[in-house]
Amino acid sequence: MSDKLKIYACSGVGATSSSVAQELENNAWSRNETLRKYLGTSADGGCAEYFLYIFIPEEELGKYNSTIYKKRKQQIKTYEYVRELFVGHNYGTESEMLNIIRNGIEKTFKMSVEQVLIGVRGGKVKGVSGDPVSASVAAIIVAVINLVIAIVSGIIAYCQTVNVAKYTAPSMEEIEASAPAATDITQTTKKKGLLVAALAAGGVLLYKLFNR
Repeated sequence: MSDKLKIYACSGVGATSSSVAQELENNAWSRNETLRKYLGTSADGGCAEYFLYIFIPEEELGKYNSTIYKKRKQQIKTYEYVRELFVGHNYGTESEMLNIIRNGIEKTFKMSVEQVLIGVRGGKVKGVSGDPVSASVAAIIVAVINLVIAIVSGIIAYCQTVNVAKYTAPSMEEIEASAPAATDITQTTKKKGLLVAALAAGGVLLYKLFNR
């Protein structure tokens, strides 16, 4: 493990983050496949859900609260940093990277990114069950977000070892602060009890994820 990676891995991001960075650093022959996996759904050990807010169009930002606005800004910076690795080191095109992330989000939530974002802002999604959909979205976020943060941190740690120099690497604090959270949704919907319900449902989902 390189010195940069050791410093990052020991900074409190946890064993998962360290193992992600090590796998990317050590397995050159399968790095493309490994990076694509880590950018995909959390169900397969990926971090796609972290990047949810980058899919909010500029013209629709007014529909979301200030917390989501700020998180989206940092998520874009993190995305750009990882993009320098993915595109700049010939793992694939930006379109491919975005499709991996989009497909990962949709696999996790079992609805389109656009439908997930409607749930985030407390709207009703035609043809998708849920009472309300925003509670379902919040519950899934609660269940997966700690793993997702660790995976993003591991990818960033590896990026630092290959000198992705065009952008500044996000810190662990910035990654944690910009990750989607159930409270993002409650700030938008203002529905009493939504956070409690999401936490309870998230606990059930987390139990199922690790006891399959």
